[in-house]
Amino acid sequence: RKSVSNIQSSGINAEYGGTYSTCESLWSALEKGGYISGDRLWRMPLFKEYGDLLKSRTADINNISSGPYGGSITAAKFLQNFVKCKSWAHLDIAGVMDSTASFSYLPKGMSGRPTRSIIEALKLLSINK
Repeated sequence: RKSVSNIQSSGINAEYGGTYSTCESLWSALEKGGYISGDRLWRMPLFKEYGDLLKSRTADINNISSGPYGGSITAAKFLQNFVKCKSWAHLDIAGVMDSTASFSYLPKGMSGRPTRSIIEALKLLSINK
């Protein structure tokens, strides 16, 4: 069985980190930070319908999709149930944290991705405050 993050990375490959965000300005900073650093991010949907896949007959909420699809998205929707602030982002890093192919700036192995993107995004957000 594939893990949630393996499903996400098989959809957008290891060149992009899957990102979920409820805030346009936060997403914009993360996206720009990804292009600056070379650790590119791809915005994934947080559609309401994916949250419906977390419904449970025996618990308040399931922590895994009731169907065979939307695994990474339903994981983000699960987290959304516990986030108190209106603007947030979740970066699904499992598909990019361990580089299986050498990129021009990353050897094979643990990469620290998308730390560079986050740092660049924070710089951009601090300038815009």
